[in-house]
Amino acid sequence: MRKQTSQSFSIISPKQRVSDSALTAIGRLVNEIKENSEQIWTVYRQNFRNSYHGTAMGVLWNFILPLVPITVYLFLTKIRVFPTFDGVSGATFLTFGVTIWFIFVGFVQLPINTVSSRSDEAMKTALPLSASIVSAFATLIFETIIRLCLVIAIVIWTQSWPTLTSPLLFLIFLPAFLLFFGAGLILSVLNVVYKDISRVTTILLTYGLFVSGVIFPMGESGIALINARFNPFAVFVNASREIVFTGQLDNYIPLAVWSGIGVIIFVVGARLFYVMEYRIRGLT
Repeated sequence: MRKQTSQSFSIISPKQRVSDSALTAIGRLVNEIKENSEQIWTVYRQNFRNSYHGTAMGVLWNFILPLVPITVYLFLTKIRVFPTFDGVSGATFLTFGVTIWFIFVGFVQLPINTVSSRSDEAMKTALPLSASIVSAFATLIFETIIRLCLVIAIVIWTQSWPTLTSPLLFLIFLPAFLLFFGAGLILSVLNVVYKDISRVTTILLTYGLFVSGVIFPMGESGIALINARFNPFAVFVNASREIVFTGQLDNYIPLAVWSGIGVIIFVVGARLFYVMEYRIRGLT
């Protein structure tokens, strides 16, 4: 005789989501991701293959393209456009900063782009949008690993050795993730109604590279000082460099303030996304 097993499923209606608390929303989003882990991996592999399908060089493109932006700045350091910064070689300073920048920008843009481009797919396959976003993050992680390999090679080459406090970089990244990913979730929902959101965000982030201490160090007076404290990208980029290469944080107050704001933004963004997901997918 075949042994029968029973499974219980909880059905969450769109109206019920509105009454759920923020913690409940975050918990259920996490459960969605766990329950769809296999589909997430499948979608990532499909996207990975599709990205080089039909090309002559094949999978090599997936390793080459993430390095192109970094090699541009590396070239500029070799022609003496950028000097040494606080004892750290220009090559290390720039490549590390650009790598950090792409991570933070990815936290913001991936939710926007995923919700915009995959909502129709999610409706057809019943794959939650949260799972689609996580599969896109897998691509960001892969590209970041490729870039970090180049950064490590440059660190060894230039002998700009990191400090013993480098493992604490995780404590910088956690609040940065909460802030930027939370903002990305909010903007992804708004972009469904106002399509200009994604375009404006792309423009701001393109120019933001030049005012966030990624290429040049932030000044310590006037407008530069104000920007260094009130621009969250500048705060987290600078803190990441300091914790890795100097071993101390010079502006810990702005970092603490933006970390606290990040928690609030993430909670608001997660709940808004949770409440609106069914409506975005047309499951009202």
